[in-house]
Amino acid sequence: MYGSLGNIFTFDVAAKKSTQLTRLAVGAEATDPAWSPDGQRIVYAYTPPLPTTRGPGGLMPLPVTDLYVMNADGSDQKVLITHDAPGTAYQSPVWAPDGRSLIVTYSALVVESNVVKDQMVEVARVPLGGGARQTLVPNAILPSLSPDGMRLAYIQSDGDGQSLAIADADGKHARVLVPASVLGGITAPRFSPDGRQIVFSAIPPAEPAATPTTSPPARTSGAFGRPGLAWGHARVAAHGLPMDLFLVNADGTNLRRLTRLGEDNPAATWSPDGRKLAILAGGGLYLMNADGSDFTSLDQRGGHSLLDWRPNTGAK
Repeated sequence: MYGSLGNIFTFDVAAKKSTQLTRLAVGAEATDPAWSPDGQRIVYAYTPPLPTTRGPGGLMPLPVTDLYVMNADGSDQKVLITHDAPGTAYQSPVWAPDGRSLIVTYSALVVESNVVKDQMVEVARVPLGGGARQTLVPNAILPSLSPDGMRLAYIQSDGDGQSLAIADADGKHARVLVPASVLGGITAPRFSPDGRQIVFSAIPPAEPAATPTTSPPARTSGAFGRPGLAWGHARVAAHGLPMDLFLVNADGTNLRRLTRLGEDNPAATWSPDGRKLAILAGGGLYLMNADGSDFTSLDQRGGHSLLDWRPNTGAK
């Protein structure tokens, strides 16, 4: 499941076929889809088109992002968590294992005299049965829960850049696994199904100019599992320095580089059995073994979004 061209798609790898689940108005964006633990629903971030006219008193319109939910086939799309003020956003949701709450990136623009001065961000827990948002980690984004729900990986933002950090599920006992001084632009962490490893994206260290790099190969056939990739495709534009995938043990040991793609803002997700990784980037949707081998192109439509692989639930 992934996001592309502003909408959410699923990809049945066995059939080599994508299905569009949302059909949004021009200017709207659907990104960061995540399967529910039972595989029956999909939560995703929805950003409506920005108004073209100023509000009362000439105030400029501020973007907002809500969380929506739909059935696995795209039916019954409805708002799940709505923004609480202009300029606020709920993004990158992940389900708690019991399905009763979401861990999200929450952000709010700080506006003074109709000028955006700053932005507050945090990783937060949002109960789905009602109740207040709970801050877990301030100045943090892009949460990932371990399969048992006991540990929280996230990107910590500070004056030095973006570091990969880990904590208990309530945000306590936090520690940095990969500091910004080691790798730049760290983003999109995801626990492996056994909870022992974390895959993430980053800007690789500079290499000698003579060192060859590997470009994504031409699209070839391949198969893994039964359906399940879902992704949201934000409209693609050049996003920054070339990035690659890295892997680190959940205790911070054995950091290694998996790819030499030089891709635009890649994000990865694990297959339910932990043997494969699917990757969404500006250049397309890809598949490879968890050790970085057997790289295959699945879809040439890329996106700037998180993606998710359907859990092993027996659901079709």
